[in-house]
Amino acid sequence: MIAELYMTSEGQTMAELTKNERKQIAEILIRRSNEIAGFSDDYRKKPDHYGSIELALSREMGRLRRLADKVNPPDTTEDDDDV
Repeated sequence: MIAELYMTSEGQTMAELTKNERKQIAEILIRRSNEIAGFSDDYRKKPDHYGSIELALSREMGRLRRLADKVNPPDTTEDDDDV
């Protein structure tokens, strides 16, 4: 189970965290991803930038966003099923 893979500093698994705690963790991950996105945009504007660094930044943004979705998955509604 994925929840057992993530332990807090107090030894709790993700399954033991409250919904509010998981939401806060997801918000931090998204905020960090957005910070990287801002840095990445500034970096790309420089004439002497490297594609490998752009790729690394893009991968890290994606990783943080996927992790945020795993920690605090979006609520599914009936409208989501109609898509």
